[in-house]
Parts: sequence; C-alpha cells; structure tokens
Amino acid sequence: MSSAISNHRLSPDERAPAGVEKEPCTPAPRAPAASDYLRSAIAIPLIYLYTVVMGALSLVVSLRDPGGKRQHWCAQVWSRMIVRTVGARVRVCGLEKIERERSYVFLSSHQSYMDIPVMLGYLPVQLRIAAKKELFRLPFLGWHLRRAGHIAIDRRSTAEAVAALQQAAEGLRDGICVYIFPEGTRSRDGRLQPFKKGGFKLAMQARVPLVPVTIVGTRQVLPSDSIIFRPGPVTMYVGDPIETTDVGDEDLPALMAAVRAAMLDHFRAGLAQNGNR
Repeated sequence: MSSAISNHRLSPDERAPAGVEKEPCTPAPRAPAASDYLRSAIAIPLIYLYTVVMGALSLVVSLRDPGGKRQHWCAQVWSRMIVRTVGARVRVCGLEKIERERSYVFLSSHQSYMDIPVMLGYLPVQLRIAAKKELFRLPFLGWHLRRAGHIAIDRRSTAEAVAALQQAAEGLRDGICVYIFPEGTRSRDGRLQPFKKGGFKLAMQARVPLVPVTIVGTRQVLPSDSIIFRPGPVTMYVGDPIETTDVGDEDLPALMAAVRAAMLDHFRAGLAQNGNR
C-alpha cells in the first residue's frame, strides 16, 4: 500500500461520528450589492456569447483534433473569459507538484458552478471532466463536451456510471487527466460532503496518482442558489499526488480518508488566510 496512505492517521474530528460539525466551513456569501446586479446583468449574456463562440470554434477544430488537445485550449480560453468577466481573481498553489506529461485523477471540492471554469482555466494540464449527463444535451457546451472526450455520468444509473468511468480509465495516458467532484454535487452549506467511490476506483484501475484539489472562494463569487456574481478572490490548492499502483480495494477507506484530510487542511489554510476561523 502507498506510503502516502499508510502514513495517514485519522484525526479525532475525522474519527468522531459527529466530526462533520467540527470540520471547517466556508463563510456564507455576502448579500449582493447593486453593483453585483449590474455586473451580472452584463456578465450573463456575455457568458452565453462566449459559450456559443468557443463551442463553435471547438467543433471546427475537432475535425482535425482526435486527441482533444486543441479543444481543451478552447475550453481554457472560455473558462478564463468567464472568470475575468465575473470578477474572480484566481490564485493557484501547488502546481509545482504536478508533472506536466503524467496522467492524474484530480479530485476536487465542489461549492459552486464557478469551480468548473476555475479548474479548466487554471490547471495547466490536459483535463477531461466527469460531468452529469444532462450537461451533454446543452447546445454548444454539450457538443464540445462530447467531441472533446469528456465523460458523461448518469447519476440515475450506477451501472452506466461505472461503465463510463471504466472506459475513461483506458484513456488515461500520455498526460491526459480526469477531473472529478467526489462529493457528486455542490455543497450548499460550505462543508465538505461525503465522498462517492467512483473517482478513487478510476485512479486505482488506471494505476495513476490521485491529486486532491480544494477550491476556496467560489461559493462567495457564485452561491449555489444564486445567479448573481460577487467579485472576489479564489484560491485553488493542489495537493500532493497519492500513488495508487499498489493500492487494493481493502485500502479504499484509507485512500478516501487521505484525500479528505488533504482537502480539510486546504480549507483551513484558506480560511486562516482570509481571517475566518
């Protein structure tokens, strides 16, 4: 078993059944100001425009881009335009831990729709996201997702979801990486939710490292129940890769605990930096 897992010890907070109450929680978003409504009224039509233009460009370049690399460039440009338009200021910590030509499974916290443009725009690797199947039905965005090799997950069918991840494992090579939200959906209370096993098993099957990613600040930029953007800082923490080559099914609980512990440490660092305990 990987030393990164075997050396992990559960803290009292992680061991206690009521421990989730003691885990760090991102602060509630502030109430929107008049300027936020004005910015959002401008930003939302622009985001639709970016999606149409970059989605169409992605479809054109896909004709000579079987590996999806040029299409990923389109996704990066689309993402950065959105981030800048809504006023998010992104900082990334820990990129030096990633080898650019190696494949990984990135497992990320998820508190806002803004997590997707942040990670697509600012993780400098070839990413393929595992997203809910409904997104693949949207004009332009869905067309890009299908053509670029992203992974459609049917949340209503465990068998289909497993099959999709098994197929994705076969494509994890030559620097192609997968990005998954192990919580499955956005956290609405600012806390880290329970993990699903799919992303962990994908890494184990493909024998590639897992990388914990924690995004702090997106909940404040775009809350889960709002369409009003609030400009502000966002920090994306990239954790130490955890090898899965020698990991078996019996090690899965410890593997999940190690990733969770890394994310919680990042949340604490982000909250301490912003003066919130």
